[in-house]
Amino acid sequence: MRNCADEFTRINNFLQADKSVMSEGCKALVLQDFAEKFNEYFDLIGLPRMELTCKNGTYSVKLSFEAERIKKFNVLK
Repeated sequence: MRNCADEFTRINNFLQADKSVMSEGCKALVLQDFAEKFNEYFDLIGLPRMELTCKNGTYSVKLSFEAERIKKFNVLK
């Protein structure tokens, strides 16, 4: 029974690691999408950067970017 549990844990860890992999092409597309949205509020210097990690099936996504200025915009009431 213990061997079966060990095998399950190994397979589960493998599947979780496999799901957390994002191809460079996919990552570039996501960053371009974020850049388009961030450009509505900022004048960006280059593309945003993203750090993606997965722990226990939960993803942590950290985005960062540099901007020359913050654009002025009106707030809706």
